[in-house]
Amino acid sequence: MRTPVIAADSDQGPRADQEDAHSHRILTSSEGWCASLADGFGDHPRTGEAAELAARTATEAEGSALDALRAAAEAIARVHPGADCAMVHARQGDTDDLIDIAWVGDCRVWTWSPCEGLLRHTRDHTQGQRMRDRGISDHLARIRDHALTRSVATVLPDDIGTVTAPAAELVLLTSDGVHDHVDELLLAELVDEHADTPEALARVLIEAAREGGSHDNATALVVRSPMRVSEHPSRQELILGGLDLVGGFDEEEPALRRLAEDRAVGIACDGFLSRDGVTYWCTKDSDHTDHHVSWHGVTWAESESYHVS
Repeated sequence: MRTPVIAADSDQGPRADQEDAHSHRILTSSEGWCASLADGFGDHPRTGEAAELAARTATEAEGSALDALRAAAEAIARVHPGADCAMVHARQGDTDDLIDIAWVGDCRVWTWSPCEGLLRHTRDHTQGQRMRDRGISDHLARIRDHALTRSVATVLPDDIGTVTAPAAELVLLTSDGVHDHVDELLLAELVDEHADTPEALARVLIEAAREGGSHDNATALVVRSPMRVSEHPSRQELILGGLDLVGGFDEEEPALRRLAEDRAVGIACDGFLSRDGVTYWCTKDSDHTDHHVSWHGVTWAESESYHVS
């Protein structure tokens, strides 16, 4: 059974305390998972511990994402009364199931797939978002983005945000220390570039937040779904396997012509092919998939129409 890959990176930054917390669990009976991110705030001396308790409690809870977030709220009220946090929790029972999401405050959940790109599924519970909803400019609303309208300690059970998202290849949870300082275009570019390496993605998101001026605690948690292995060899595998596997260069669909056409849709392969004393070469990056590869260059001696510099 394949299991999802989950990675997180969290940085305290210049703040006096680390009050972000995260937790995750892989379901042993399926390819499913649970993940939580909590962002503590306020003057309570146990704020960081309360955030850790909330994240851990939600991840360990059974039932829906809403049940998990309610369990976290009850745990904070019981163990650390007066402490508070924003929080998001997501879970998926199996690879093809809908992703169940619940949140309070301004932690966010995103999904990514090659076809859909990066999509955000949560809506911040902040005064800034309320202002945007009333048509006030983003420039003015941003001033009030730090002011929460709901939190784990104060929210009514029926006011917890809930949504389901379609199954995706990647799920991303972020605290405001990340997404308040990395605009969505850059966020999408970084996810595209590092989607197959969750640890690297989490790390570069924190780095981008710091470069963007974030002085807050910053946390990113990445869930990468198991890679589906096709029973049919890819075009790259056929070509890299040798000319014999593709039947040589027939007149109907020459292997090199097929490879050249792949370039137009962003697909490349790594290796050398020789025919009649001519070497054809191309490279791709290290993810070894048909998605999000980097075409570095290829020389086509067979035809001027396939020469790329």
